[in-house]
Amino acid sequence: MVELLVTIAILSILVGMLLPAVQIARESGRRRACSNNIRQVGLATASYSDARRNSPGWRNVLQAYTTARATTDPKLACVSWTVQIMPFLEQDSVYQWYTSCTTATANEPPKVQIPEYRCPSQGDPTTPFPLSYAVNAGTGGEVLNTASTPDSQFTGDGVCVDTVGNLVSTPTFDDSRPTYLPAQTIAKNGPADGRSMTMLLSERAGPNVPTDIAWSANPRAVKPNAGAVASNHTILHPIAIGNGSRLNVRVINPTEETRPLPAPVPTNAKPEDWNFRYPSSRHPNGVNMVFCDSRTAFVLANIDPWVYCQLLSSDSGSVSGVVANWQQRVDDAGQLRPYTLNPADLVK
Repeated sequence: MVELLVTIAILSILVGMLLPAVQIARESGRRRACSNNIRQVGLATASYSDARRNSPGWRNVLQAYTTARATTDPKLACVSWTVQIMPFLEQDSVYQWYTSCTTATANEPPKVQIPEYRCPSQGDPTTPFPLSYAVNAGTGGEVLNTASTPDSQFTGDGVCVDTVGNLVSTPTFDDSRPTYLPAQTIAKNGPADGRSMTMLLSERAGPNVPTDIAWSANPRAVKPNAGAVASNHTILHPIAIGNGSRLNVRVINPTEETRPLPAPVPTNAKPEDWNFRYPSSRHPNGVNMVFCDSRTAFVLANIDPWVYCQLLSSDSGSVSGVVANWQQRVDDAGQLRPYTLNPADLVK
């Protein structure tokens, strides 16, 4: 009996030692699967950009669907980038539903789960057609007011900007954003780091992100400094903050305690905005990202915020003041200094 108990105790210890290794191996497999999925989405986005000579917008007009939906709910008549790239993900049947949509079917998008849109580590989604990834919209999801460019976008802030203003001029789509810049060709005129260091896609599927985000959600215009919402499928720059307050913040996998806080807090800022504004994942220590040259990389969560903001910017010559401010590092004296992206800073 004693020998049996000793044997059971030893087996229990061995099993206890083995379980963490098994969990690590399983998560490693899920992370590889996620990396492959986001890479396929990145390749589809690049193929779209090569065919159309500009990147898909985070908000787009798709003629049949938009026309049909505008008769019932104009603010939700546009489609996300997730729909635009479907022909390049071999999802032609779903795409054709949108392109042949009628008023009668406008409110019933196909309930299809697209494998490439889901990270396996996110767990069981609560929507039948989940989405774990988001595009780099820079500051394109929110209004920026300046003296020279009122209510307009800065294409250098990100990659996938809003295309609606250039395609629809009817008052139905006027949502207090009168001027728009066109969707750009991905990072071809960017700084020295160019396409290889400009982020196109990232995971947005961390523990603080709901599992009911659907790829079919209709993107919509939002208030300034509150541009990150589940339906817009975007990653955005941090909102403007005061000098020196960026030292101990996280812009990848942030928490309530580590998220960047503005100084002072804008009256129209939404406290829950950080859940959707920043990249996040359920993988330990970082997130999978795709860059504009279709390269996939695992970016560590402890990246400095000024390095991260350089990764989002596609053209240092035409960025907003908010982005230019974030592209400064804090030196040893606590002062903000201009920062030029060094690829070595991605490795911690």
